[in-house]
Amino acid sequence: MLLKNTMGGVLLIAGTAIGAAVLALPIQTAALGFTYSLTALVLCWGLMTIGALLVLEANLLIGQGTNLITMAQRTLGPVGQMLTWLSYLFLFYTLSAAYLSGAGAWVQRGLQALGLIWPHTAAAFLVLLLVSMLLISGTRFIDWCNRALMILLLGAFITLLVTTTGHLAPSLLWEQPAQLLPQSLPMMITAFGFAIIVPSLTEYLPGNARQLRNMVLIGSAFPIVLYGLWQMIILGTLPQTTLLHLLEQGHSATQLSHSLAQTLNEPTITLTATLFSIFALTTSILGVSLSLFDFLADGLNINKTLPNKGYVALLTFLPPFLLVMLYPQGFEFALSFAALFVSVMLGILPALMVWRARYHLQLTGPFQVWGGKPILILTMLCFMGIIAIELFNVWQVF
Repeated sequence: MLLKNTMGGVLLIAGTAIGAAVLALPIQTAALGFTYSLTALVLCWGLMTIGALLVLEANLLIGQGTNLITMAQRTLGPVGQMLTWLSYLFLFYTLSAAYLSGAGAWVQRGLQALGLIWPHTAAAFLVLLLVSMLLISGTRFIDWCNRALMILLLGAFITLLVTTTGHLAPSLLWEQPAQLLPQSLPMMITAFGFAIIVPSLTEYLPGNARQLRNMVLIGSAFPIVLYGLWQMIILGTLPQTTLLHLLEQGHSATQLSHSLAQTLNEPTITLTATLFSIFALTTSILGVSLSLFDFLADGLNINKTLPNKGYVALLTFLPPFLLVMLYPQGFEFALSFAALFVSVMLGILPALMVWRARYHLQLTGPFQVWGGKPILILTMLCFMGIIAIELFNVWQVF
């Protein structure tokens, strides 16, 4: 695997993880304070990285380039296959609906600035067409688009970091009251869902196991570093009471940039934070769409010829677009269950796949996650804990 291709894989992993959720993290974790929230982020990152490495091991054991349906079917049988179908489609159709809606809102706002008034569904449909064309063009084209977007995203973030550093107040980071609340853990877990792109990358970038492992580890390092710095920026410049007010009032994370501008009296920060959110949303759309596209092609056993790609692209985007058009608020309800399906699909199922492949099917591969049975058991128990917290959160709401 060439170094430039490895870097493309690293950026696809990072871009898939760094989505619009980054703007919501400081609001959702404000009650934890900086120290507790950073500690929780590191723990969630470590758990999700183990899950991603288990996906990689299972993928290499079953056959490099296979996707989750084939992996589940060959290791867990029809029950595991059906559970994978249900978890994947529920999660990714709702994620795709959320991203289409969010991107459509930005397109709608941009067109309004040009004097064009488009309905939200038309703007979302335009996003659908553009991303569909990228999918049909192939993974390599998406890779290069993602690289350009990641450069812009990092540039916006560095600019934001520089412009806010002078306003950091140590007292806000260390002296505000903090509570040990586990309710934020499911949202943090969802923010590290980069394992979904791993099967697509082993098909696109075939290489030895060590290179693929390093690609996962390096790619996963980007979001934890960025999230940590982002927590420092927001929790170190905005009072905890402001963030808790945004949470209580149910304001969207887009209000965060407005609060920064008001507190720091620098409109430039609003523009930079807005650009950062747009690039983060766009890279997530590409990663999620590519993962869902390859998942459907694998699960339905469709060869990715040019005519078939259009069919798979239709299957990828038609359900989420109908969800946006017919039930504009429905995906927000569905997303309240996101961590549950992330935990099942990217945590528990990969551990079960590896367990079955190693110890029952006696398969051997070029890469094995360290720790044997204890790490597999611990991983499953941790994700079961996340599921329990998520169900408790949903029960409290309803």
